[in-house]
Amino acid sequence: MITPISSSEIAENICFFIRSHLVASGTEVTPATPLEHLGLDSFSLIEIILFVERQYHLQLSDEALSQENICSSETLANYVHQKLS
Repeated sequence: MITPISSSEIAENICFFIRSHLVASGTEVTPATPLEHLGLDSFSLIEIILFVERQYHLQLSDEALSQENICSSETLANYVHQKLS
């Protein structure tokens, strides 16, 4: 039986990806950190979306790219969790 992943686990995976690939070493990235505070550009946001799509086998719609859904790792994780449910 597959255990469903929680939105907090998804958020932590997104944070790990951001820390590993998109920000300077030592930059604090938490699920609640607004992505705009990390200085991410539009290409970085696309990389995050592509990571999520690959990781969770999803095709996110244009709706997923709204500011409401991608203002932080936490909000994106909540959106992804809804799509997986």
